[in-house]
Amino acid sequence: MHLKSEENFCRKSNRVQKILMAKNGNFCFRKEKKIQMENNQLRQFAEQIFNEQEKKIAQEKRRNYFKEIGRKGGLKKKTSNQFTKVISTRLTQKEFDEASQQAKRYNIKFSKFTRLKITDGELRINEFKEHETLLEYGNNFIRIKNMFRRSEFSQLDHTKVILREVEIVTKLIYDYLYNKMNARTEAEFQEDE
Repeated sequence: MHLKSEENFCRKSNRVQKILMAKNGNFCFRKEKKIQMENNQLRQFAEQIFNEQEKKIAQEKRRNYFKEIGRKGGLKKKTSNQFTKVISTRLTQKEFDEASQQAKRYNIKFSKFTRLKITDGELRINEFKEHETLLEYGNNFIRIKNMFRRSEFSQLDHTKVILREVEIVTKLIYDYLYNKMNARTEAEFQEDE
């Protein structure tokens, strides 16, 4: 009887400790092992939650950092000219429509169009008109060349001479436009540096 009461005491004990049973020399490890396993599982679970929370906090800080940078306009380059001043203006619907149509015609964004209009206006915009007309001329010359290659026009005497001249003109137009584009991109690249 005395032995059973001690075993019950070991099983019902809330403390984690070794209890030596006096009469038969057995140790009460079962309860201790269960409690240790539960403690290890709880500790691992708590550590896992803590690590996940740290990761979430780090991601949130990173996200907020980049949000803040985005509000400020992004990271500034050391030597580049940044657009730092903001101008707000009000336009009527008709004025806005006209300006946006002109920007579409020159194939530039509305903000860039207004900036060009404010700074030095017509000089740069006329460049776009010149390029547009040259492209139209080049396309028309290509159409003429294709027409002369057809069988109806190939019977003419000067067809080869005309085709050669048209090819020279189109090559000159496209070379000029590509050189202008490359010069502009190099100038913008140097401004960024």
